[in-house]
Amino acid sequence: MYLQFNLFNQNRYGHFKTIMRKFFHFNFFVVMFFVFSCNSNDSDGFYIVEINKMTDPRDGQTYQIVKIGDQCWMAENLNYYTPSGSWYYNNDSLNYAETHGRLYLGEFALAESKSTGNNSESAHGICPPGWHIPTVEEWEQLKNYINKYDLNGDDLKLTGHEFWLKPTHATNKAYFYAVPSGTVYNGGNSFDNIKTQTRFLTSTPGENTGSVWGFGLDDNSSEIKKVPLDTKNGWSIRCIKN
Repeated sequence: MYLQFNLFNQNRYGHFKTIMRKFFHFNFFVVMFFVFSCNSNDSDGFYIVEINKMTDPRDGQTYQIVKIGDQCWMAENLNYYTPSGSWYYNNDSLNYAETHGRLYLGEFALAESKSTGNNSESAHGICPPGWHIPTVEEWEQLKNYINKYDLNGDDLKLTGHEFWLKPTHATNKAYFYAVPSGTVYNGGNSFDNIKTQTRFLTSTPGENTGSVWGFGLDDNSSEIKKVPLDTKNGWSIRCIKN
């Protein structure tokens, strides 16, 4: 079974963020009733999703975060400004900044912090202090955890036709709020895949030079896909707490 907090309109992402920020103190007590802690252990037999927020000290932006099992994830795409190496889809901040965040050039976002083995904290990358770009192993842990409760990629997706082209099976039961933010190619000169797919960077090197592994969701599939990503293209980032 799973526990959900049905305090928000999941069909309107902007409305969700407004409600969360306006009434955060009330929601915080609800979450604390279920013992929110990024370091607490999973309760046997229960699928637990707990919601809180964090502030990036570099620019003051706040992000919703979600504890799924033993992991604390950002429940929004990273939106940290960089003077180079990141873009909004179609260079359109008005329509894409709040909901989709920025698309980061893989080689820039990772810099010298690609993970080796299980040393995930070495993969800080572009994430805020205390957070890091997740490894393949951490994505697999998320996937395996929700699979235990018969959940899949559709349960990570935000619902609504304004986001996914075919949101028929999207539920957002895990409150991960995944949106199809597309891809940037050719150094910010071309964009594609908005409303149909999203790809999240990991810090784990791929099999080929110039690639890393990523995980993705497509509008026509319930699978959480492990895919190779070219570090010279731009992708979304979900940070995970150290």
